[in-house]
Amino acid sequence: MSSDQLIAVSTDALRGLLQAAVPAGMPVLVGPPSPEGEAMSGLSVHLFRIGVLPLARAVPMIGSDGRRARPELGLQLDYLVSGLGGEALQELELLGAALHALVDSPVRERQSLSALLSEPDRLAALSPGAFTVQWRVLELPVGEQCQVWVASGMRQRGGVFCRAEAVWQAVAA
Repeated sequence: MSSDQLIAVSTDALRGLLQAAVPAGMPVLVGPPSPEGEAMSGLSVHLFRIGVLPLARAVPMIGSDGRRARPELGLQLDYLVSGLGGEALQELELLGAALHALVDSPVRERQSLSALLSEPDRLAALSPGAFTVQWRVLELPVGEQCQVWVASGMRQRGGVFCRAEAVWQAVAA
């Protein structure tokens, strides 16, 4: 199991969760909005930090035959959800819908993720095992928020910072 698959599936699932929460036809794009791009209504999902869950790093898994099996893989994926630069009040309404979706649907198991994905084949390509994504809204200090905006090359405005804790656990043979 590679972490790149987990990152892509988790990011697409977040995009799908937000897409389901906003009005039909409203775009939810992965990546930061381009500072030079045309202002439009919608949301962006920008991954700005990838980390490994501390407990997942330290837990070996021993299979039924006594051999070391593939361990649990757990990632922390931090995102900035922001507007694409459209009309300010509509952008704030979209951020409210995004916040509501994150709070109302914080945990998704593997079997419920495919409905959110634009590319369900990515989920099917994951190695067999248990896969869970849990979303949490982050409370970042203002200084850290500013650093993310500056590093992203984006104009600072309203945004929701959230974390996906994506955990894949091998099935013991």
